[in-house]
Amino acid sequence: MSQSNEHQDRVAVITGGSGGIGGAIAARLHEAGATVHVLDTKPSSVKEFTFHQLDVANEADVDRVFDAIGKGAGKIDYLVCCAGIYRPRPFLELSLEDWQQTLQVNLTGYFLCCRAALRTMRPQKFGRIVMFSSMAARTGGKNVAHYAASKGGILGLMRSLAVESAADNIRVNTISPVITDTPMPRAVVSDEYMQSRKAHIPLGRIGDVEDMANGAMFLLSDDSSYVIGQDLRINGGSTLW
Repeated sequence: MSQSNEHQDRVAVITGGSGGIGGAIAARLHEAGATVHVLDTKPSSVKEFTFHQLDVANEADVDRVFDAIGKGAGKIDYLVCCAGIYRPRPFLELSLEDWQQTLQVNLTGYFLCCRAALRTMRPQKFGRIVMFSSMAARTGGKNVAHYAASKGGILGLMRSLAVESAADNIRVNTISPVITDTPMPRAVVSDEYMQSRKAHIPLGRIGDVEDMANGAMFLLSDDSSYVIGQDLRINGGSTLW
């Protein structure tokens, strides 16, 4: 069983941490005593977090920010990758720009942040990485080919990193939510659609940010000390495979 103070003085980096799922995880880690660095394109309103304005798809900026955090704090213990974009569009209406932008943020951004964090984690022989994928990576869906492809790539990235990093006491896992009540889907789908999804969820409700934060806190904690390379599907039972 994990200790109540296990996150005390840990240094956590949260991409997409200004709101939604990332913001909830950042808040939980701060409450648990961690020093939280939020990386996002939009500022965080929480003064207890150290905010870094960052486009995760910009290699030079990612390397610069992670290097500054690692040198300034002396370590990076946790990386939680939540940054992403979700812009549904019929397949035949997808432009190459749509495709590339989605993969650049949702997949290449994760690669860049993981690589930058591991440069600090490996020498210190400690690290926890949690990346957010999606159930769309497994099930597919209408109008989300680009999004599903990007999230599927995260699963492959996670599994390879998990195997490669385990010997350095670095655990890497993913979380795959089903549709969650956050600003990102709310911006592109109707309330009626959100409510209709309940019929496909045995628990009878749409997941919220705290459901996802609970999963992330588990994967960051010692309660998951024997868990690597796994995809935690937090979906209320909407899919069972």
